[in-house]
Amino acid sequence: MNAQGREAAFQRHLQMSAKYIEAIHEAGDLAWFEDGHPRRYVILAQLGMDDDIEEIDLRRALFMRRYR
Repeated sequence: MNAQGREAAFQRHLQMSAKYIEAIHEAGDLAWFEDGHPRRYVILAQLGMDDDIEEIDLRRALFMRRYR
C-alpha cells in the first residue's frame, strides 16, 4: 500500500474509533493517547518520541507501524 492509501486507512480508523473515544470520555477516562494517560508515556518510549507530540501524530505513528 502506498503512502496515500495508508493515510486513507488511518483516516478511516479515526472515523471508526470516534464513538469509542467518546464513550471513554463519557466514562470519565482518558484515551491512551491523551496527556495524562499512563499508557501514552509507555507508547512514546516504545516509539522513541518526545512527549510534546500532538495526539493525532502519536496515533498516526502507532497506526503506521503495521505497514513496516
